[in-house]
Amino acid sequence: MKRKKLLKQGACIAVCSTMLATGVTQLIPAYQAQSLVFADEVQQNIKKTTYTADKLTVDWGNAGYELTDGVWKVTFNNQYDQVKWRLPETVDMSTVKSVTFNVKDQKGTVSLKVYKNGDEDADGANTKYELTGADEYSISPTGEGDMVAVGLMTTDNAGSGSAISLVSVTVETDTTPKTPPEIEQNIEDWKKSVTSSDALGENAIAGTGIMLDEIKDNTLMDLVEKHFNAVTFGNELKPDALFNYQLEKSVKTKTVQFDGQDLEVPVVNDAGDSLDFSRADAMVDKILEWNAAHPDRKIRIRGHVLVWHSQTPEWFFHENYDISKPYVDKATMNRRLEWYISSVFDHYFGEAANKKYDGLFYGWDVVNEAVIGNTYRTDKVNPAESLDEIRHGNNSSWWHVYQSNEFIINAFKYANKYAPSDVELYYNDFGETDNIKSEGIIKLISDVKSAQGTRLDAFGMQAHYSVDSFSAAQFKTVAKKYAEAAGKVQLTELDFQASAAYKSGAASKESEYTKMAYCHKQLFDAAKDLKKNGTNVAGITVWGVIEPNSWLHSQSNVGGGADGSKQCPLLFDGKYKAKPAYWAYVDATKLEPLIQDIVVAEQKGDTMSGTEYSFSDDDTQAAFIPTWDKDGLNVLVSVKDATINDTDEVTVYVDETNSAGDVTPVKKTVKRSEAQAVDGGYRATIKVPMTDLKVAKTIGMDVKVMNNDKAVSFNDLKEMQETSSKYYAKATLKPGIEKATKATVKIDGEADSEWDKAVAIPLTINLGAKVTADAKVLWDDENLYVYATVKDPVLNKDGGEAYQQDSLEVFIDENNAKTESYDDDDKQYRINYENEHSFNGKKCLEENVQSAAKVTGDGYVIEAAFKWTDIKPKKGDRIGLEFQINDADASGARIGTLSWNDETGMGWSKSSVYGTIELAAEAKDEVSDDNSKPGTDDPSTGNTEKPGTNNSSTGNTEKPGTGKPAINKPSADKPATGSTNKPLANKPAAKKAAKTSDQSATAAFIVLFLAGVSMAGASRLRRSRKQS
Repeated sequence: MKRKKLLKQGACIAVCSTMLATGVTQLIPAYQAQSLVFADEVQQNIKKTTYTADKLTVDWGNAGYELTDGVWKVTFNNQYDQVKWRLPETVDMSTVKSVTFNVKDQKGTVSLKVYKNGDEDADGANTKYELTGADEYSISPTGEGDMVAVGLMTTDNAGSGSAISLVSVTVETDTTPKTPPEIEQNIEDWKKSVTSSDALGENAIAGTGIMLDEIKDNTLMDLVEKHFNAVTFGNELKPDALFNYQLEKSVKTKTVQFDGQDLEVPVVNDAGDSLDFSRADAMVDKILEWNAAHPDRKIRIRGHVLVWHSQTPEWFFHENYDISKPYVDKATMNRRLEWYISSVFDHYFGEAANKKYDGLFYGWDVVNEAVIGNTYRTDKVNPAESLDEIRHGNNSSWWHVYQSNEFIINAFKYANKYAPSDVELYYNDFGETDNIKSEGIIKLISDVKSAQGTRLDAFGMQAHYSVDSFSAAQFKTVAKKYAEAAGKVQLTELDFQASAAYKSGAASKESEYTKMAYCHKQLFDAAKDLKKNGTNVAGITVWGVIEPNSWLHSQSNVGGGADGSKQCPLLFDGKYKAKPAYWAYVDATKLEPLIQDIVVAEQKGDTMSGTEYSFSDDDTQAAFIPTWDKDGLNVLVSVKDATINDTDEVTVYVDETNSAGDVTPVKKTVKRSEAQAVDGGYRATIKVPMTDLKVAKTIGMDVKVMNNDKAVSFNDLKEMQETSSKYYAKATLKPGIEKATKATVKIDGEADSEWDKAVAIPLTINLGAKVTADAKVLWDDENLYVYATVKDPVLNKDGGEAYQQDSLEVFIDENNAKTESYDDDDKQYRINYENEHSFNGKKCLEENVQSAAKVTGDGYVIEAAFKWTDIKPKKGDRIGLEFQINDADASGARIGTLSWNDETGMGWSKSSVYGTIELAAEAKDEVSDDNSKPGTDDPSTGNTEKPGTNNSSTGNTEKPGTGKPAINKPSADKPATGSTNKPLANKPAAKKAAKTSDQSATAAFIVLFLAGVSMAGASRLRRSRKQS
């Protein structure tokens, strides 16, 4: 017997290794232990437990395996083939000293793996590679949580004939008695904050996700019972669990009477049952037990999930429940679907339940993750993925049977038919903050609600977010739309992926915990504001209880098992203690100062034009614009202070390496007497000499103003700047404002002479790409023109999502508002090397772009004209602009990106990360150079953010070679999709400061500031740091 695919379990996002995922939850199913035979040998406080091969259950495997004569015989056919066995019992990882594999008949090398609860794959610390020449191999695993499984893998090349037989596994544990951990009973219940009258209200859900193994952890359940009023089961009510994990090619069947007719149904256990509720019922009974003892603090349950393309056995869609036979027709599948839904609901709500579960379930996810991009998930999302697999990462066998959304409509009809009226029915999905995907989700909701006989009560926003990419503004934008379409929304699987900067060590952990806490605070503030203003946000469910059990530690698409990345996504740590993320909801005044991200633009000539940042307290208002050049950092500081004192001064502090630790900083102070007096205050231009500055370099910096012996600082509210850069802002050096010459060109893929008037803008922010590129920009009254040259040795467009293909993305913000979510004028155009288009943005339409693409000897070029949709351009206008090259490898997976200004990868959702282009006159009319002051015809404001620490690469300035261009050939068969859930992203805005001005002249900046320009979008009131 053989299994070919790694089984991704737990909630909700099913993805293959080439698909980006923002949100996936891998909660491994808990198999029931069979009768156990083992030998115990106790020596002092050491216990050895041996599990013979026949007591090890295969969880998954893509190698050949067979249990013969009490030994697991494994044949490895390809490199990285492996088999994973579940242990018959869980073992506390903190007690494990070693795991020993007893083997024989080995050919080639073998690697050992040990899996913790929640792991999709074993992480690097729990993998031991390329062992050979012995009949016994040992590994000493590390980590928190429970050990649940072991595995064997080969790294030998395909066809090497590698093989091994597993005889037994021995686990050595330290049985020294330990004091049971306790939770913090003296802190406020988390649910109290969520359900308060000034938050989401007393009827709101304040939930968490739990698994079968976790109900055995009494301390963990103490947390559940104290802090949450609802739970969602990670796996136990999913189709594969209810089908008792019968993951072979076929199952036995029997005939039953359903709706007055014979119906063939599967047999999934020795008792002859068609559905096995044993796992789910064990958890339900635990909750019922608590509720009976605490009738005033009851916990309710969310059913998850009835219909899902993943974690539904493939045999369910075939004749006789046998994969080797054809797919059933729609009529048969409708009967199976109705039987399944009615059987699940009958178990909990039918006569046999005898009202045992009445009032326990508050809702049920009817359909999960049925949208890709702005349309339905089909059976061809990933062409490389076979429907013959027992379960699928991307492709839908539901769609394969129906070729329409009929199964979705019917699922809601049947659910409405059999569910009690007080059990709400939901659609649930991930990647929901993406503008493009939101269109698809709203279409599904609309289709369901407009169909006869259906009921859909709310939309579940899975809320798998990232510290590097979360935007509260974008969350609010889409949540409003969903609530309007569905009636209300709930956050159903909330967690945050750690930032790319998170590393080992106490300092990094403290910083990451703080950043993540502010993400939670932003989210909670946004949810409360939505609720206050009429959008029905009905609850928040955090996807897990304690850190060690989170899927994010090992999910291959986001780190952990793939690259050792650290994760800390939940509210409570492995010691069952509250993290700063918890306090973000309960009392935000307990949070450390947030490390703000600021942008430092390259200075062009003598003009200091860039991003303005403001801060204040009750007595002092200040603002500064930082820029950089080859000689160092330049900071223009303006202070509004009508009272002159001898101690008035401004100091700029710099940590050139952004060490965020104990330092002797580079600092420059200008006293008020040395500064320029202006009406109502003073201004100072401060130069901090530095070397080796370049785009994407990150430094630490802070600005402190003394007003009559009282200090007010931009970032370090603890006033530790003299000895520590721990609370300095993180400043990222960005390109300056570039000028675009006025000229008109023919779009044919050839670089005609007009392009010689344009400056080649190098793209140097490299996030894993193996390409170089530059772009040129021109403009006229009708269009913005772009000519991009890309050097890329491997061209590929096999990726199922458009953003995975080798392509150029051009982001345009015509009014240069630099907002935190898309305005109507914001656009994302994507053009691949074969000139196929995809779009994101209300006015980002096919009729608004003309393009030509040409493959060259070393890459490709793209020439394009983008119509102006919102402005009548003129000399001196500034527009937001960004370029991004998507780089695919030979397998079709995107391996990285190359950009001009944005290192966050978030241009698809907000324009605040774009660079700035100034429209200049025709070349023959230009009388000024880069040292002239930029125009002031169209000043604009907005928020900018997100520095990065990424490596740079040199942009290509060579002209492309010859080749036949492809002109205006948009794809007719690929849906237009936005770049959802991009990896390789850095920190989002978790701050209140940042008011972009891009203002052209320093005098204008000072006059506006001292005249009392509102700093509401950027103020840093000292008291505002103690937010409640």
